[in-house]
Amino acid sequence: MLNRRHIRTIVVQSIYSNFVESIENKDLKDYINKSSSSCLDLFYCMVDYLKEINLFFNNLESQKFSCPFVSSNPYFFFFTKLNAKSFKRKQIINWDLNHNYIIEIQDQIFDLNKEFLESKKNDDKSRLEFFIKCYSEIILHSNLFYEFIEDQNINWVNDFPYVNTFILKNIQKIDLQNPDSFPLPSLIDFQDEIKFGQELFTNTLENFDDLKLNIEGRTPNWESDRIAQIDYIILITAIAELIYFSSIPTKVTINEYIDIAKEFSTPVSGKFVNGVLDNIVKDLIKQGLIVKSGRGLIT
Repeated sequence: MLNRRHIRTIVVQSIYSNFVESIENKDLKDYINKSSSSCLDLFYCMVDYLKEINLFFNNLESQKFSCPFVSSNPYFFFFTKLNAKSFKRKQIINWDLNHNYIIEIQDQIFDLNKEFLESKKNDDKSRLEFFIKCYSEIILHSNLFYEFIEDQNINWVNDFPYVNTFILKNIQKIDLQNPDSFPLPSLIDFQDEIKFGQELFTNTLENFDDLKLNIEGRTPNWESDRIAQIDYIILITAIAELIYFSSIPTKVTINEYIDIAKEFSTPVSGKFVNGVLDNIVKDLIKQGLIVKSGRGLIT
């Protein structure tokens, strides 16, 4: 869930916050830990939400509104058996008080339930198919729900795709009889990623002035003060990774920051970052500032 792409994004956001607001370094360092913890909070809130959906439709059954592909679906019920003890949550949503976010998608779920009932499918494979379709095409497409998530924690907007991908990927691998077959992550599981983020953050911030010199003269059509601030931060963070992380292949770094630029900046930022980094890398290699070591890497 907390992969390096996600961590890179957190670092870029941290550096950008400092660039715009001059936040104290100690607070920014804490931000990486807090953001990592926040992502896991969202994951467990989504698990709680799925539990509440199952309970909600079970209660409807008692009122003669049948939706068996939720109420009797072992994949929805599976989440009610999950109980994380290793992660101390800092943000919890009481979904029992927020049924409007279930009611808002209720009719769509009923329609999907009807579709599956009419197909005469009635096995675990079809129930899993229902769960995935309900989750990916109904729950995640609710604008009201997305706005609610955004209002709860601004960082959750960035965490949302990572958490949902994690849930959908792992639900397909579970043993329905074994709750332990679904991984319940804790910060301990992502210490390597968090350490990478802290080191990337420190190297970028401590060497910021030297790193930005590498951009000067390499953007022939743009003066430094005309480059979008977020693009500027993405470039500097990418250069820090290229120089200070010898085990990460150059192409991996470039591709990661191109994708971050595409997602978080302007429509042309990906192409811009790609062009600038390509020029910078060639010069840094000639200067001996980029030295890659490790299996499969060119030194």
